[in-house]
Amino acid sequence: MTKLLCHINDEGFKTKPTDIKFMGKLRDKMIQRKWSYVSEEEFVNRVCYKGYAFYGNIFNGHDLMETGKQRDCWRAQTIVAVDIDKCPIDATSMCQFYTDLGYIPWLSYRTFSDGTNGLHSYRILWRVEVDHSIKYEQWAAVIKGLSTLTEYGDKHARDCTRMWQGSHKGLAWHVPGLSPWSYSEFAKKLGL
Repeated sequence: MTKLLCHINDEGFKTKPTDIKFMGKLRDKMIQRKWSYVSEEEFVNRVCYKGYAFYGNIFNGHDLMETGKQRDCWRAQTIVAVDIDKCPIDATSMCQFYTDLGYIPWLSYRTFSDGTNGLHSYRILWRVEVDHSIKYEQWAAVIKGLSTLTEYGDKHARDCTRMWQGSHKGLAWHVPGLSPWSYSEFAKKLGL
């Protein structure tokens, strides 16, 4: 069974939380908790069907109390993601677009705002190898590179330490057990 190392909330949401103070407290709580080691099936269930928030990286834990900056507490990347909002192209077609370019995504799910005004909103995720020798800036370049392969990648969602919100709208794409990508594989393909 495939396992995933991540920070994931201990409860789901029925709608996307929008209160700034609440989100700040949730962020701090999640960063300072121990890392979770969950099965792929459990991650998919929590994020895609129960609305759990998660991070695509792991943090150094309580260091946030000293620095006050998420970036300074970043330790390693475990997932990279592209956020697509208000797009005329559905998630499955966009995942096929990435696959055709040679970047096979692991998972995609529809966000709470999917279907608004007849447009599609979703996340596309790639599992990545945990490699402590790869720096924050290197993973940030991968995320930006993947996001800019389409004109619909959200330019405001390219941070390695972004907290992602799950949904109740289910899977759009999933390749169970897909091997994690290495940084070098992405760097070579993206010309970094």
